Amino acid sequence: MGAFENAKAFSKEEVLSKIAALGITGTGLCRDSLADILAAGAAESAEEGKDLGVVVALNNADTDKALLGILTAAPEKVFAGAAIAAYAIGAKKIQLNVPEENAALVEEYKELAEKYGVNVESGIVNVRAVKGSALVHIATAADLTDAFDGGYEAGVYVSVNGGEVKKVAPDTKIADLADTAEATALIVGYCVYGPDAAQKTVAEVVPENGVIRVLTKAQCVIAETDKLLSASKAQSCGKCVFCREGLIQLQYMTGEIIKGKGKNDFVDFTKEIGSAMTFSTPCTMGQNCSRIALSAVEKFADVYDAHIKKKKCDVCFSKEAVYIDPMACTGCGDCEDECPKGAIMGKPRYIYMIDSIDCDACGKCIAACDEGCIIKTSDKLPKLPDKLTKVGRFKKR
Repeated sequence: MGAFENAKAFSKEEVLSKIAALGITGTGLCRDSLADILAAGAAESAEEGKDLGVVVALNNADTDKALLGILTAAPEKVFAGAAIAAYAIGAKKIQLNVPEENAALVEEYKELAEKYGVNVESGIVNVRAVKGSALVHIATAADLTDAFDGGYEAGVYVSVNGGEVKKVAPDTKIADLADTAEATALIVGYCVYGPDAAQKTVAEVVPENGVIRVLTKAQCVIAETDKLLSASKAQSCGKCVFCREGLIQLQYMTGEIIKGKGKNDFVDFTKEIGSAMTFSTPCTMGQNCSRIALSAVEKFADVYDAHIKKKKCDVCFSKEAVYIDPMACTGCGDCEDECPKGAIMGKPRYIYMIDSIDCDACGKCIAACDEGCIIKTSDKLPKLPDKLTKVGRFKKR
């Protein structure tokens, strides 16, 4: 028999008792006992007067989506776990959310969805619409299946530097999982840490999205923060003011800092806006996507100071940079087609622009430009457009 059939051999009360006895906890941002999570969903259903349900998903704030690998590697394990959770509390509705960019999974899992009575949707979870449901992480659903297959072991799911997701013992040190000898910073979950955190265990730092990344001198912690904020801004539904506007402001400030345009009050504004987002938004997106910026300004104040006051960073302000002369560009777009990094933006008859963050100064665009208007320099960049501008309309002042 499968795990779901095994679970149904017990009463609902016995299933909940077994979950509690095994000490299964939530994965991701909610680390409470799974038995308590399910009970809280049932209580909210009664209080709200809504049909009881179970919603299985990644955290809304999860832009890396490493833990989606648990679903794609063993989809039936997650579906069975969702059905067990619903059986345990008598829920009639089961919903599985997959990321919007993985919407093809909705059709791929159609048979499994019918088998287990699950409605599969794409996109982040609308927490207002699912009031009265128990929110269960994809990884926790997989743990639940293991529990009724007899194979459950406590552990923490991790993906190191983009590698395969694996479950490790809670007392495993980061240094035992990754080469941290040249680390300048560590990104663990939704926080950035100094290199000394390599000696901490995964239980101490808890990578809620499963992600552990080691940064070296080849990466700038502020530039990496900017990328994560940009991803969060793209994923946010935009319905909550603090989340929507907060992300816009945080990403704007980090973007300006790595361009050498940061202002002294940006650090204080980051702390103020980030803290407000943490306490004033209803879902994990707004509550946690600001943590990367808050932890970065707290632990790397010297790096922010170097960027803002000294305009010093070997990554952001490298010795060589490539730019498009806005006075010479004809808007042909040949450079955009040639860029392997996708770092060139524009459209026909408009001046093309190079994103200095993604550009690695390879020079392929220079060879592609018949007009000779793409320049590599080690000097300070001239005044350049900061938005799409028609050819011939740019003014240097």
